[in-house]
Amino acid sequence: MTKSMHALSASVIEEFCSLCNRTHELWLNHLELFDKNPRLTELMESIASCEMKRLSVISQEYSLLQVIKLHDKAVLNGNITLGIDYVLTYGGWSDSVHGRLEELAKELNGFASQLRCARNKILSHYDLATILAGAPLGMFADGADKKYFEALQEFVNIVHDQVVGVPYPFSTNVINDIAYFLRTIKP
Repeated sequence: MTKSMHALSASVIEEFCSLCNRTHELWLNHLELFDKNPRLTELMESIASCEMKRLSVISQEYSLLQVIKLHDKAVLNGNITLGIDYVLTYGGWSDSVHGRLEELAKELNGFASQLRCARNKILSHYDLATILAGAPLGMFADGADKKYFEALQEFVNIVHDQVVGVPYPFSTNVINDIAYFLRTIKP
C-alpha cells in the first residue's frame, strides 16, 4: 500500500510512536504494581515497605515526567523536540486528519496541563517555595489518565497509519511482567 507523502518520515513517526508506547508502558507499570496490585497492602506492611514506597514515588514521578515531555513545544530553547506538537505542526496532514489530530491534541493537552506545575516545580527542578508550601501538585480526576492514554492511542494510530500504513497499538506486555515480578516477591 502506498501512502501519500508526508512532511515527517516513517522513521520519525516510528520514534514518536515508540516514545508514546514507552510512556504508556510506564503508566501501566505503575498502575499494575501499585494502584491495582491486590498484594499492595501486604507488601506495604512487610519488611519491603520502605522500598515499595520508594519505588512507588520513583515510578509515579518518572511516568508523569514522560507524559508531560510528550507535550513540549516543537521548538524549545532553540532545540527541536519530538512530541505531539511537533507531529501535529510538521506532519503535513490533510485538513481532515489535521482537524482530528488537533481535537485529540487539545484533549491530551488538557490532561497534561494538570501536570505542568508538578514538572516545573518539583519533577524537573526543586522549587524552594513549592517544597516549603508542601501542597500537592499534578492532581487529576479518577480515570482521567485512562482517558488520556485512550486518546493518545488514537493519535498514535492515526499518524502511524497515515505515514506507515498500519495502526500502532500500544503494548500491554508490562501487565504480565508485573504479574511475574509480584510472584517473585516473598514478604
